[in-house]
Amino acid sequence: MLGAIFAGVCVATLVRPLGLGGGWWAGGGAAVALATGLVPVSAALAAVGGTWEVLLFFAGLVLLTVALAEAGATEWLLDRVEGWSGTSPRRLMVGSLVVTAAVTALFSNDAAALLVAPIVARRAAGRGLSSVRFVVGIAVMANAASLILPVSNPVNLLVLERDHIPLSSYLLQVTPAALLAVTLVGLALSWLLTRRLPARASGTAVPGSARDPGKLVALGAVLGVLLAVDLWIGGIGLPLGPPTFVGGAVAVLIGWARGGVSPLRAVLAGRWSLLPLVAGLAVLGAGLESAGPLAELAHQLVGAGGFGAQVRVGLATAGASAMANNLPAAFLGMAGLGAVGELRRLGVPLIAGADLGANLAPSGSLSTLIILAPGGGEASVRSRDFWAAGWLAGPLGLAAALSIVALAR
Repeated sequence: MLGAIFAGVCVATLVRPLGLGGGWWAGGGAAVALATGLVPVSAALAAVGGTWEVLLFFAGLVLLTVALAEAGATEWLLDRVEGWSGTSPRRLMVGSLVVTAAVTALFSNDAAALLVAPIVARRAAGRGLSSVRFVVGIAVMANAASLILPVSNPVNLLVLERDHIPLSSYLLQVTPAALLAVTLVGLALSWLLTRRLPARASGTAVPGSARDPGKLVALGAVLGVLLAVDLWIGGIGLPLGPPTFVGGAVAVLIGWARGGVSPLRAVLAGRWSLLPLVAGLAVLGAGLESAGPLAELAHQLVGAGGFGAQVRVGLATAGASAMANNLPAAFLGMAGLGAVGELRRLGVPLIAGADLGANLAPSGSLSTLIILAPGGGEASVRSRDFWAAGWLAGPLGLAAALSIVALAR
């Protein structure tokens, strides 16, 4: 019964019945599981309590995203890209992919979907170019770059919170593999998506909205301090959530002080659906840890351990991410590996499979769903447009990252 509820939440996250986001359905599924006794209240409280750092971190990230969007920070950055690209659509594509990777690495793939995709699509269309190619490239690159740092994807922090991998270990073992994967994916996308672009753009650069330089400098200082604090705190094993939340609140207050939206309007403008989605899936995942079939499947994947176990777990998670979504797939993987006591040893390949496996299907990640949704990237993108790029670049990045991660572990 609990498995059916979990599967129903996965489907609802993808198809959004009644127009409700995944957070509503995950919260509802968790409520049903608690009301019927499928998940003990004590286990649910422990599961939600175990994700408090992640929830607080992404609350801060939501506030940062709102402050940066209101200040026009992404517009300013893309102005620099357009200045470099000139009339070359191919340079504009490469620059857009680089910006996507950078925003994803520092703020998460969901932030790239919200901050970068709509602006690039609008600017490409204004220059007489196919915005579909740019939107697809951003979607695939955001998934690939989401492995670079722990903060680059909600999945990363959720798994790391459970298996307690130090930040230094992640930077040494995972980040190099992620950078190689991003390079390969970037090269593949540049070849595929620029082949039919004209040599010169027919339109002119689309100027960004007017911006307050002082506000951008102040927000840049906040981000610099926050990055330094997060690296220091992560290095000594303390939670990243509190400083990130404080940084987001300070960014919103700076924007307000310089004539921006009020803190209340900033909060209302935030995309908060990720928080109930994570909390609801955490409760359902806690109940699934005692499911016999799931534990048996995890035992089969682990086998005798070693390199093969790392690869099998990564590939299985990638497949589950393609079929459902990488966030539910990660919770399912954590539940299975937790049931057999192997999460700490196999958490990193689980992360790699979830992050990079998302490029194997349009439903693979929430960021892709945001970008490809009508109005998300301000372009009409068909699923087959994503398949063509995802199935070329996705396996390249997945194979490279998973192989290096498995060898390093």
